[in-house]
Amino acid sequence: MLNKRVKIYISIIISLGLSFIIYSILNIPINRVIDIILFGFFAALAESMPIYVAKEITVSVAFAVDLMAVLIFGPYEGSLIASLGMTFRFAKYPDGKIVHLFNLPYYKVLFNISQLALSVGIGGLIYEYFGGIAGTYIYPKHLLSAIFGAIVYYLLNTSIVAILLSFLTNKSLTYVLTKEIKWMVPNFLFLSFLGIVMSEAFIRIGYISLILLFIPLFMIRYMFKLYMDSKQSYYDTINVLVKALDAKDKYTAGHSKNVEKISALLCREFGLSESHTEMVRIAALLHDIGKIGVKEEVLNKPGKLTDEELSIIKEHPQKGYEILRDVPALKEASLWVKYHHEWYNGSGYPDGIKGDEIPLEAQILSLADVFDALVSDRPYRKAFSQEEAYKIIVANEGTQFSPKIISAFKKAFEKNREEFKHDI
Repeated sequence: MLNKRVKIYISIIISLGLSFIIYSILNIPINRVIDIILFGFFAALAESMPIYVAKEITVSVAFAVDLMAVLIFGPYEGSLIASLGMTFRFAKYPDGKIVHLFNLPYYKVLFNISQLALSVGIGGLIYEYFGGIAGTYIYPKHLLSAIFGAIVYYLLNTSIVAILLSFLTNKSLTYVLTKEIKWMVPNFLFLSFLGIVMSEAFIRIGYISLILLFIPLFMIRYMFKLYMDSKQSYYDTINVLVKALDAKDKYTAGHSKNVEKISALLCREFGLSESHTEMVRIAALLHDIGKIGVKEEVLNKPGKLTDEELSIIKEHPQKGYEILRDVPALKEASLWVKYHHEWYNGSGYPDGIKGDEIPLEAQILSLADVFDALVSDRPYRKAFSQEEAYKIIVANEGTQFSPKIISAFKKAFEKNREEFKHDI
């Protein structure tokens, strides 16, 4: 159920967006209708082929098409073309669900159309304000104007969505922009360049350019999809290993997934890039992989471990390192796995390193590992509450954990308390 603040915000964007669409319809010449329909078709085609980089996060080539429409036809025509593309998109979710106009809540459809119409239209107006003239050669005279228009289009589109996310998640707008959306910048830069090049080609040679340019455009999309599919296969392989470990150690089922989740939250507090965070998440999933070599009777022993059994358990970081180090893509992550039981004061294992000798990534894994272990049931004790676990972690600042990792933990915990819950 949407809260009142979200409903008001969505209503405002829809009102502004639909007003702009109506104004655009009243200000386009009749001879532009065919062009708008044709480009609307291409925009819908682009919107219908998103690449899912996460469950509900997509990369689309539609930005380039919408920018192209603005530079060729003007802000009002571009706004209508983008609206048509969003209205008639026909996309498929990773779970197989088909998404289209008639199976989405009406407010989602109207919000998406409205925010896009505003972003594209105002971006086009900025292009004209800085001297750009729709339908004329962009390079070199109007190149700077086109760049300004693209930037405004991107910033508006991103900000409108970020504000909504901020309201829905109760996170600050700054946090959403810097931690959850900044990964889109490289995509924006590439598609802006592509949109400007495609516009210039269309202005010079006409509709034939659509055939010449859309084929490589969709080939780029196809190649990126192949990359994402291979990446998914990589994750699937890792998840098989994690499931094998969960099946062996019944008391820590789901632990690796929770450590991954908490590690990602800590990475965000340190401002790590998405690619860097992704590697930490992989290391988190595999941090206990060395336990595959530990006997089940030791792993699942309900009582207190003997000194010999404890020494066997303590071998798992080194064994994990030995399993992962020969995989080129995991060579660096294997060190983080090796050191995730080291302590800031040097009391940890296997090497007894201390302070900044411990990689930051290993410190992140360590804290995430300990927190989830504390809020989980164990054969020798019941789970601590979140608040109790929080106090235990903070009390170990300067001994088990460094001040900087504790500082990041405090911030992450306050912002994402629900996400620190143990899920099985």
